[in-house]
Amino acid sequence: MTTTQEIRDAASIILLRHRRKSPEILMGKRSGNAAFMPNKYVFPGGSLDPVDFELFFNSNHQIWNYEKLLIQTDKDLGQPLVNCALRELEEETGIRIKSNDLHNHTMGFILRAITPQGMPRRFDTRFFLCKSNEMFASSQFNNFCNASGELSNLHWFALKEALHLDLAAITRKVILYVNEIIDQSMELKRLPFYREGSFEELTLI
Repeated sequence: MTTTQEIRDAASIILLRHRRKSPEILMGKRSGNAAFMPNKYVFPGGSLDPVDFELFFNSNHQIWNYEKLLIQTDKDLGQPLVNCALRELEEETGIRIKSNDLHNHTMGFILRAITPQGMPRRFDTRFFLCKSNEMFASSQFNNFCNASGELSNLHWFALKEALHLDLAAITRKVILYVNEIIDQSMELKRLPFYREGSFEELTLI
């Protein structure tokens, strides 16, 4: 008898800082013992936890494309998904961006991807891009001493440099997409939706 594999709702965050030569994104390496994507470089992220439904959420209008986040999705998942992305960022890197302080940043939903069949675990992941306006000389953006240790070699990588890391196929596609939209407004009319091995468009009608 064939059983249906559970697909867990998840969120991932691409933290971006501008440099004169090239924009940089924060990534870390998963453990070789990890059941999902071992030894791969990834963005901070993870599956929804019960606490994500309880955390304070100030205002959804601070999240670009928030209404698109709710397409083909349980309407009650919007705020928890944002909370999840920010919680995972803090846990895995030590960087804290509070939801009620998002006016200091530009954060938006940019892409959705469902892990293909055949993987040991499957996730329905919503990717958020966060362009911070804080001074990146601040210790929290350069000192990862409060990170959980789940990701090793936390580092700021130039976009082109990141493409040479050991990446999952979807992570590579996300980096290429970020490179395409980096100079655009965060208000995107069409967002990619990756499932069953190919991209569709997640479009608000």
